[in-house]
Amino acid sequence: MPTLRTRIVKAGFVGALELMRRAGGGMPVAGAAEEELQEYALAMRAQLETLAGRLPLGRSVRFQPARDAPVDGLWVADGVAVPPVGDDGIERALGTESAERIVLHLHGGAYVLGSPESHRGLAAALSRTSHAQVFLPRYRLAPEDVFPAALDDALASYRWLIESCDFPADRIAFSGDSAGGGLALAVMFAARDAGLPLPACYLAISPWTDLAATGGSLQELHAVDPWLSADLILPAARAYAGDVSLEDPRLSPLYGDLEGLPPMLVHVGSDEILLDDAVRLVERARNAGVDASLGRFPGLWHVFQAFPLPESRSSLRELGAFVRRHTNEPLVGAAAAR
Repeated sequence: MPTLRTRIVKAGFVGALELMRRAGGGMPVAGAAEEELQEYALAMRAQLETLAGRLPLGRSVRFQPARDAPVDGLWVADGVAVPPVGDDGIERALGTESAERIVLHLHGGAYVLGSPESHRGLAAALSRTSHAQVFLPRYRLAPEDVFPAALDDALASYRWLIESCDFPADRIAFSGDSAGGGLALAVMFAARDAGLPLPACYLAISPWTDLAATGGSLQELHAVDPWLSADLILPAARAYAGDVSLEDPRLSPLYGDLEGLPPMLVHVGSDEILLDDAVRLVERARNAGVDASLGRFPGLWHVFQAFPLPESRSSLRELGAFVRRHTNEPLVGAAAAR
């Protein structure tokens, strides 16, 4: 069961979320017009960015823009795990030249909201536990830019790291929360098809892997999930997909060929409507011969790792250890041959 602290934080979060929704004009009802859905999404995007700018970061957290990247982005590192000063006593700038390992994290937000700024806190926590610098690309969002804009931007970011910066793929971990978790899988498919080396591992936080919305948990947990609404899943998916089928693996990697992918670790809350997106991903990955593990956290909600909870610390420690373990040695076997 969730701790008392977690239950208190959840109650406060639900109240704050309701205020945000009211400020955004109220959450649209099922079957609302596309214009109303877009207006709501843009209003929530603006509120999220305003809120993210006010959230404090730890004193040891550093971040700086990646001005030389083909896609604008942000480097984030927690100095507790990634010392800002090298052995020579000179302060090191963030980036590939000073990184021992990199987590390429793709933020969530249903492909319509979210940014490197909104996810700096989560990135800092991943940096702290994985002892890595985290790169957050600013991929394009719907409804302004539809598929494949986000995929193209994320793939370009990975190409930049391994080709332009000549950073070893076996020292890179792919990571993503929510939509970013699905996008990271789609990038691995695209990298594999292009003959690029795959990253050392993949970690996902509440990944959205099935935009076609066929998971039973969408309806079973609709009344339990404090954050996501089953009524808005398909509208958000269609806003990003455009005219492309929602079962296309580039959109819904749950339907893709998972064979040969690197080890993966997926964490999900038991009270979120996307529970089945995580469970089915791990099941299908295992059936494809992938070293895949699932962590299910009772009573927790979508991307709970972004909140200061005991369960968050436990999850992030496990995710960080997973990154460190798999980026300390090069890939072997089928994944390395891809």
